[in-house]
Amino acid sequence: MPRTASGALQRRTFLRATLPLFTAACGVQVPAQAQPRLKLATITTGFAPGGSSDVIARMLAEHLRGRHAESVIVEPKVGAGGRLAVEHVKNSGGDGTSLLVSPSGMMVLFPHIYKNLRYDPQVDVTPSRRWPSSLSSPAISSMVPASVRTLPEFIAWCKAHPKDASFGSPGAGTSAHFSGIMLGRRAGMEYAHVAYRGMNPLVQDLLGGQIASGVLTPVEALPVLPAGKLRLIASTGTARSRFTPDVPTYTELGYPDIVIEESFSLYGPASMAPELANQLAATTHQMLAQPETQAKFAPSGLEVAPATPAQFKANLKALYDRWGGIVRSSGFTPTD
Repeated sequence: MPRTASGALQRRTFLRATLPLFTAACGVQVPAQAQPRLKLATITTGFAPGGSSDVIARMLAEHLRGRHAESVIVEPKVGAGGRLAVEHVKNSGGDGTSLLVSPSGMMVLFPHIYKNLRYDPQVDVTPSRRWPSSLSSPAISSMVPASVRTLPEFIAWCKAHPKDASFGSPGAGTSAHFSGIMLGRRAGMEYAHVAYRGMNPLVQDLLGGQIASGVLTPVEALPVLPAGKLRLIASTGTARSRFTPDVPTYTELGYPDIVIEESFSLYGPASMAPELANQLAATTHQMLAQPETQAKFAPSGLEVAPATPAQFKANLKALYDRWGGIVRSSGFTPTD
């Protein structure tokens, strides 16, 4: 046998031997391979094709095809900031034919900012797997002098130029909006919010120097940083991102309560059996453990954040409670 083929065989043998140990260490049991019992399963997202939710959902659909169901398709239900997608899955059957990929904000933040939310994330959905997470960063534009390179320098500039001290976000009530509110309050400065209809127009205004700053995720920031028109001055993570290692966290800079990490996760309706949720989590874990999967997430600044369904559910509850306090202290008035 040629040497290359022998090496490939050895690697496959090693992976088959070590994968059960790896997944067991993460608290996940990998189901035995079997013919999928479902003909068709649909993964719903609440946002237009091309965004993070859509990219993740399509990668998941490819992995689940032939494992969870014979055919797995992605179906966006765009509208109401992603709420329509959650409502759709809430009202679906729990046999595994209807799944949801959603950012965590729709589960932990939206209940505090919408008075008439038509789903209860604590009751109406079953968490299966926490997927990749990302953090956000304040980016300052060419409106701010090039000499301003750090968060303390930017705060000083804002206080000296209160009429220009503003930040943009992809919409009122988003986690980016609240991170700006928290910075303004903690720094004791006027920091006006400008709500945009999504990230793309915000990025364009930042690149054009039309607004002093904006809160971006790596998905938007990483592609435009090489041009040198934007400067990242902090991040909302618990630790520095490997994608922007020179950018300090708010905690490092003396603002330990400004910690916000957005994760994308897999859910089913409340009627989904725990055994099925665990089986999906185990099947999905196989995908997340693959280096090639993690490499596909890297250009978007997404980090794999594995957790068992029980850990995931506890984490959602903790985040839900934390966001309630943040929203109340911000003075934000819930909308319809």
